Order: sequence, then structure tokens, then C-alpha cells
Amino acid sequence: MIARTPEEHTRGLMHIRYLVGYDGMVFLYKDRAVRHFWNKNTHLELYIYWIEGGRLVGRSYLPPEGKAGIVIVSSPEPVDTVVELLKGRRCYYKGLLLSPELKGGKGYNAQ
Repeated sequence: MIARTPEEHTRGLMHIRYLVGYDGMVFLYKDRAVRHFWNKNTHLELYIYWIEGGRLVGRSYLPPEGKAGIVIVSSPEPVDTVVELLKGRRCYYKGLLLSPELKGGKGYNAQ
């Protein structure tokens, strides 16, 4: 799934309980900025991958609202792409391996 518009960016994966045929959502932005994601009305357990200019700059964990209350995560620096993946899933996005097993590195704050 791809979110390109401000409306799609705002809605994201809210209110979705199961993803069928997808492992997550890619958020494409026209500018670079520090991005903030939250889990309001989110039922899925997600990893958030922060990407700038094709370079992975960080990763965050975003629990479901019902598990942890409202949680807000922010990119460690300005980014132009964000990928939300279901916990436990991995994928390649434009040659970058996005995987919960990745350890350390600049900007990583995953649990």
C-alpha cells in the first residue's frame, strides 16, 4: 500500500485490524522533514523505518494503541520516505533490507 497524499498520510493504517495481501504501507513525501507517527486508532503492531534519499536512517517500534496507549515516534533526522511494516515482517524497499533483526546504527530506537 502506498500513501502519497496528505489525507493518505494522515489515515495511514488506522482502523485496520488485518492486512490482506500487504505487509505494510509506504509513505512518500515531496519534502524532507522530521516525521512523527502515532498509533491512535491503530490495531497493528508495527516497525517504522525512516528513509532519506534512499538511505535507512532509523527504525522505531509502534505498538497497537490498545496495548500501550498513545505512543508517538519521530524520525531521527529529516526524511522523505517512511515504511510501516507489520511486526515480524521484512522486505526490500528500493534495495534496502527492512528487517526487525537489524541491530544498532544511527537513529535506531527499535525495541
